[in-house]
Amino acid sequence: MLLGALIEKPMSAYEMKKNMEARNINSWVKISSPSVYKNLVAMNGKGYLDDEVVKEGERPAKKIYSINEKGRNYFFSMMEKYSKQPDKIYIDFVAFVANLYNVDPEKGLEMMKNLRTNLSKEREYIKSNIEAKKEFVPFYAISILELYDKMYAMFSEWTEEITHDYVQKNNH
Repeated sequence: MLLGALIEKPMSAYEMKKNMEARNINSWVKISSPSVYKNLVAMNGKGYLDDEVVKEGERPAKKIYSINEKGRNYFFSMMEKYSKQPDKIYIDFVAFVANLYNVDPEKGLEMMKNLRTNLSKEREYIKSNIEAKKEFVPFYAISILELYDKMYAMFSEWTEEITHDYVQKNNH
């Protein structure tokens, strides 16, 4: 994400953080403000970025990062890699489901309801983002949010099935 943003235009770590927030990227990619700074410094150290210290008027100096040829090559090699070999998807809550047998059935059912409720809340949040930003953000951002909407719909359906099976198993 960071290299792609720097292909668009050079920017400081603070501008990058604001850019990520404005584009609501943290809704669909695990990225935090500290990791923006940390990763820019790391990529700069690996030689993927150039930096220039700029001072504007009375403001403190800031470091502006820009992607260089080595960074562009790395960016495009990563794009190629992920298009040919997507990573496995790990879903944190499956560990919870896999351990349901270790809790009291009544408590387990309550926990499953909590999971379904929170998955529904996440889906509603994503749907509201799609509607609110549809005309202001690039198509790829909307398509990624739509992917998450579909995933949350599938997760909700799956948790209903699991809850049903869980109730059936614990009533016998």
